[in-house]
Amino acid sequence: MANMTDQTRANAIIQALFTSSTTFTITPGTSGGSAFTMTPPLKIRLMTAQGTNTSNGTESTSGNCPGYTAGGVSLGSSGFAAPSGGQQTNNNSASWSATGSWSTVTAIEIWDSAGTPLRWLQGALTSNITGVANGDTVQFAVGSITINASAW
Repeated sequence: MANMTDQTRANAIIQALFTSSTTFTITPGTSGGSAFTMTPPLKIRLMTAQGTNTSNGTESTSGNCPGYTAGGVSLGSSGFAAPSGGQQTNNNSASWSATGSWSTVTAIEIWDSAGTPLRWLQGALTSNITGVANGDTVQFAVGSITINASAW
């Protein structure tokens, strides 16, 4: 069977999930499944080992990346811009100031801000972050993180 994506619906889904500035719950229909709640703001976490689609990666720590704060940095009240073509990019920048030499960062994960945070997205960096030294700034500029649902 061919790909059965309706791009308009994919855009609507990712916009609902990743641009909301308020907590919301989605409850499945009568066919089963579990309700879930999304709690903004979304946070970006830096990973020294990438996770998979079913397991978390290894988050950086202040021990292996001095100046990094466990739990990540907020992407603001509306973390991602309106989607186009099934893709969204971050609305706000995220940055850290190194207070020592960092281990290699290989991936990022996007988590919510619930009391017990939930991971929503994960992916490898295009290029690993290496060679970070005391006084350096590690930054993800506006538009540098892409959610891609174009092939759904």
